[in-house]
Amino acid sequence: MADQRRNEIDHNFDFFQRNLKQLLVDHDGEYALLRHGKVLTFHDSVGDAYRDGLARYPDKLFSVQLVTREPLELGNWSVALA
Repeated sequence: MADQRRNEIDHNFDFFQRNLKQLLVDHDGEYALLRHGKVLTFHDSVGDAYRDGLARYPDKLFSVQLVTREPLELGNWSVALA
């Protein structure tokens, strides 16, 4: 499961980095909930995004990313919230 989770996080982060410029237009400073290389929702806090992810996907195969000019990979940090 750890490899599957790491692959999900890496895939989501790659998508996020490639689409950051477009995401910044409307969502700068928000937290994106990602799964399978797609943004599902945006939230005002990392906790709200993480709780939304858990409610939707109890398998925890999702990641949360802050939309900012300086990309910060939150995948491992979000695991600590579980």
